[in-house]
Amino acid sequence: MNIEKIKEIAVPILRQYGIEKAALFGSYARGDQKDDSDIDILIEYAPGVRKSLLIRARIINELKNALQKDVDVVTENSLSQFFKEDVLREKKVLI
Repeated sequence: MNIEKIKEIAVPILRQYGIEKAALFGSYARGDQKDDSDIDILIEYAPGVRKSLLIRARIINELKNALQKDVDVVTENSLSQFFKEDVLREKKVLI
């Protein structure tokens, strides 16, 4: 699955949950994914949107079902400083 296909499937789901910005990172962003690779997505909620672990779990579940792959959804604040630099450098914007 390429970035455009991921974008086509993921963006409507992300927008439904008030995600203002989203970017792909990890192996799919680099283009070196394997059959068992998960899809890593960095999100930023729109101002005023309710955030909770339950909502993030729903987003992950919907994306997983739609993309037929394991999905990891993170916010920039949840990234470690060590990992954040790599994520921000390699990210591919979805929204």
